[in-house]
Amino acid sequence: MTSAKDYLRYTSHSTAKSAQHLKNIEGSSAAAARSAAQNTELLKGIAFTSSASMVFNGITAANTARQARTQERQLALQQEQHALQQAMAEQTARHEFSMWRQTPEGSAFVDWQQRAVALVPLLRDREHTWNAAWSRAIERARAQTPGDERQRFMKHPARLKQSGFAFASIASLVIAGFFALSLLFQGLGASAQEAVRGPAGSDEFTYQDCLDILADPDNVIMNEADCEAINPDPSGPIAERSVGLALFAGLGIAFFVVRKVKQRQASTDPTVRDEAEARVARWGFDPLTTQGAWYPWHESQGFTGYADRIEHMVHTGPQQRPQPSQLIPLQVPTPWPPAGHLPEEVNQVLSSFREENAEISGRP
Repeated sequence: MTSAKDYLRYTSHSTAKSAQHLKNIEGSSAAAARSAAQNTELLKGIAFTSSASMVFNGITAANTARQARTQERQLALQQEQHALQQAMAEQTARHEFSMWRQTPEGSAFVDWQQRAVALVPLLRDREHTWNAAWSRAIERARAQTPGDERQRFMKHPARLKQSGFAFASIASLVIAGFFALSLLFQGLGASAQEAVRGPAGSDEFTYQDCLDILADPDNVIMNEADCEAINPDPSGPIAERSVGLALFAGLGIAFFVVRKVKQRQASTDPTVRDEAEARVARWGFDPLTTQGAWYPWHESQGFTGYADRIEHMVHTGPQQRPQPSQLIPLQVPTPWPPAGHLPEEVNQVLSSFREENAEISGRP
């Protein structure tokens, strides 16, 4: 039986344990609170770091955009400066030319330039008219040329080449070469077989032995097929290859000879040459070979490229400022007189050119 004194001791011990338990709970709560506070600080640091990164990225983007805008402004400024410099250079050139044109040299160039600007279109128009007249004359003459004559002229180069016979000759000789190689290889094979068999007189049953038995009247066991089966150099394939070689070699030579004969006939045939001479005698030119004007419309060959030279000086003169002695003399070339050997269209153009020259010069 528990005494009162023992009961009190047990109660006091339980109370102490409860107090210790409560103390432990309070310590755990405080530790949890401290951990939560630490986590909060960490989260604040993470949030702050993220924000700082975002701010840094924003600053970088802003700097990049600022640099791009700066480069654009610099490029625009450079372009504007270049445009201003070019405009100033042009203005200076115009001013200098304006000053130079007041000098005797500049006045002479301006007067020359005005007359050159009027002359160049006249020369260009005459070139166009001259070429167009020849084109019309050539087309008319071609239309009046008989069709069989045009066909003979067009086929004449092919007759001179005879490409078909040349190809046939080469192909035949190539095939003959294959047959020759085949015979060569067969001959080498037969020689090798003879070397393998060894010298005559051995105990081997040879093709000649078979033929001797076949020639015996009392033979009843051997026939011709048995002998041909052991023939080391059968005549059948050799004969066939020999015939093929001779046939294609002969064809190659025959095609070559025929080609030479055809070429000689085409080169000595006077038909195409006579017809070309007749066309020249009729129209003054051969419409089947003429592609344009035979020659310039003016008599002097020194006027070839004359309009191009004048136009170049017209454009470059204000910068180069030539001396009066350097200016190209301006004159209208003298046209060829109409001639009986020229087409009607060409003579009409030459007549109009000469009449126009007379009007320009003021001569009756």
